Amino acid sequence: MLTPDYLYRITEGAEQIASELHEYIIRQIVDRMMIRIGRGESYLLTSSDRWRIGVLQDSGYLIEDIAEELAKYTKRQEKEIKAAMEEAGVKALEYDDKIYRAAGLSPMPLTQSPTLIRLMERSYNATLREWRNMTRTTAQAAQRLFLNECDLAYNKVMSGAVAYNTAVKEAAEAIASGGVYVNYPSGHKDSVEVATARAVRTGISQAAGDIQIARMMEMGYCNVLTSSHLGARPTHEIWQGGIYSVDWYKLKERRPELFANLSSSITLERDNKYPDFIETCRYTYVDGICGANCRHHFSVYIEGMNNPFEKYDSKESKELHEREQRQRALERRVRKTKREVMGLQEAVEKCQDEAAKFELQQTLDRKSYLLSRQNKAYSDFCKQNDLRPLQERLQVAKWSREQAAKARGAARRYSSSKGDTA
Repeated sequence: MLTPDYLYRITEGAEQIASELHEYIIRQIVDRMMIRIGRGESYLLTSSDRWRIGVLQDSGYLIEDIAEELAKYTKRQEKEIKAAMEEAGVKALEYDDKIYRAAGLSPMPLTQSPTLIRLMERSYNATLREWRNMTRTTAQAAQRLFLNECDLAYNKVMSGAVAYNTAVKEAAEAIASGGVYVNYPSGHKDSVEVATARAVRTGISQAAGDIQIARMMEMGYCNVLTSSHLGARPTHEIWQGGIYSVDWYKLKERRPELFANLSSSITLERDNKYPDFIETCRYTYVDGICGANCRHHFSVYIEGMNNPFEKYDSKESKELHEREQRQRALERRVRKTKREVMGLQEAVEKCQDEAAKFELQQTLDRKSYLLSRQNKAYSDFCKQNDLRPLQERLQVAKWSREQAAKARGAARRYSSSKGDTA
């Protein structure tokens, strides 16, 4: 059994690596942007052919740099995901094996079971493959963003639509605020760190679930006990903290690989005393237990065991879920603005044209002031709703004390300029 808090925190290492990658990509785009458009108006207004050749060359260097860095981040992520999955697998079976031993059985340790190890490796490879796909598309998105913003700035100045300083400011702000995202087929998009956390949490949960189900087959048990937590999704709240029975025929239809090494002498039957685990809790479905971003888990259940999980009031649970969803939204807003501030700090530092640098500094001051207001709004919301502020959820990679101090100074300048004494 993996607890909700454990599944929430198990992704922190992978998420941090992805956050560092996102920050690196934004800095690289801003650096290339300032090389190309931050030298002054006379440099920008070259012939269109020379401009396009230069931009394409820079985009090539950009994608090469990102690809080289991606290889380093992927090696780190491989180790992180593997370690997290192994830890979760050991922890999940440790809980279940205590139950089996109490029933007089002798389960084999995870490290000595080729079948369970293969199931873990399968989940690890699938999760790592998803990470690689995400980062590959992220690198391509970074190159497109650079090309689009360079062309847009050039065309704005050439057409006389805006002044050079404004074009530089708008381009840098667009990159810093837009960032790079993972796009899903549904049309939904997430930052690479949010997408990574979801993929790793889901992969770990599914991997642990797979080996627990395989162990149940070995031991000849079919019933499970699901975990519960206050603030669960409304669709999960109805089945959390309950006892269910696995319909092995339905499971085999959906996950035949779990049965590949099952001894022919083992007979699996469902216990009709309890609801079906597959259909009720939606096990193996993306919207069910151990599905996308789910923090519920389960353990084997042997008749007569105590059920330690609480049944929560539906209204109370729904209200907390809504408050926590709002808290997550405020956290995402703060992280996004921090990345914008970091990108603009980079642009101010690298811009060579003094007039354009001044425009960028004004934008940075305004954005830093917004960040200070968002931090206050987050603290106030947590206090008013009796929620624990999760400062680690407000962090982004490379956000140093120096950068935080610069942001506070910029916010104070903007506040003073607008006469805000709040």
